[in-house]
Amino acid sequence: MPRREESTHGKAKLCPTCVQEDLIERGSAYWHRSHQIPGVAVCWRHGDALIHACPECSRPFYRKLKLLPNLTEPCACGWSPLNSAAIHKGSKMEQKVALFAHDILQRNIPPIGSTVLSSCYVRQCKKRGFIFGKNAGIAKLFDSIQSAYGDELLAQIDPAYNNGKHEQWIRLKSDKGQLNMPLARHLIIALHLFSSADNFEEALKNESILLSASVSTRVPKGEQSLPNQKTRYRQKIELLLALRTDADVEYLWKKAYKPTQWILENDNAWLMAKLHAPKKPTVTVEKSVDSRDGAYAALIEAGVDELYKVTKDPKRVNIRNLQSLLPGSLPHELDLRKQRFPLTYQQIKIHQESVWHFRLRTLVWTVSELIRMKLPVNYSTVRLTSAVSSKVFLVFSSFFEWDLESLARTGVDAEALLRSTGVSRDWEGPPVSISF
Repeated sequence: MPRREESTHGKAKLCPTCVQEDLIERGSAYWHRSHQIPGVAVCWRHGDALIHACPECSRPFYRKLKLLPNLTEPCACGWSPLNSAAIHKGSKMEQKVALFAHDILQRNIPPIGSTVLSSCYVRQCKKRGFIFGKNAGIAKLFDSIQSAYGDELLAQIDPAYNNGKHEQWIRLKSDKGQLNMPLARHLIIALHLFSSADNFEEALKNESILLSASVSTRVPKGEQSLPNQKTRYRQKIELLLALRTDADVEYLWKKAYKPTQWILENDNAWLMAKLHAPKKPTVTVEKSVDSRDGAYAALIEAGVDELYKVTKDPKRVNIRNLQSLLPGSLPHELDLRKQRFPLTYQQIKIHQESVWHFRLRTLVWTVSELIRMKLPVNYSTVRLTSAVSSKVFLVFSSFFEWDLESLARTGVDAEALLRSTGVSRDWEGPPVSISF
């Protein structure tokens, strides 16, 4: 089955007429490869629209990790392809795409690299007049495809086109050894450029010959200069040893597998000498307290209350959000952060919010908004409107003894309700276990 394909192209498709003819002519019915190609929506032989589910009960033929059903056995609802007539005919253009895909399957085309395919597309673009300067005219090719196939067919074949993603719809440059386009799009481009499977196959053969001739003078990878390879691998190992003085062979295997393998096999004495060489004494420089530490600590103390406000889209007051109050970033290493910014680090530790306080703050806003909009405050409404679990709402309303009916009558101020709970910002939660 096709992989990584959207829409109906990821499902098992069949032509009822083919099922009937196969059973009569061959004695058994089978799933046709040519029907499963992404972008193919009709039978190449009959022009009938392919179906991917039972037309009576909509049960799909393809189920993940399950075998495809026997075509001679009826569906659970009683429908059978043996007694089914064609639902509707596809268009001539759809049948042309299906026939092109089928013809390619019948040819013994060897695996083609993305470089050959890309070069083949570009060369044919220029032959057909789709040119932009010295390059292939992608925009001209796209316009020509739109005119030839129409928006309706392209949207049916390609989900990206249907979603309006027309930019970079055609990608003729190889990226990391791949032409990053779905198979259905390749079919459309190849059919439009070459018109037939014969022309496409011939062009691929010619392009393979031309590219192989152009690179034949290069030195094969295995015959690269040995001294150059040794120098390059030695430099790699030396760099790793310089970055980490306690590095051993295991570390080298992890960070540079191929250089380590080659050095161990061909230059082992040099590596052992490097590993057992006396280590240079490391000079530790005492880091002084950063001059900005006091100012940063004051900024956090002054701005933290703003972060704790009960708002529509609350964010938990954690290290990252506290650091957003600062004009510059703190060191990533914890020890260095403590050493250079001790006051700032202390303020961050003091003002971090616990998970339970964040849940309470979020729930308080939900309750206040439900009351403001004159909606009932109960298990169901909280479940629909809050990110906090409804179980937490039940425990909180009981633990803090909230009179929800009274709050609904008199109204509620979110900040006042939060203060009335009397819990600290590092609150560890109610003394009741809650299973989420």
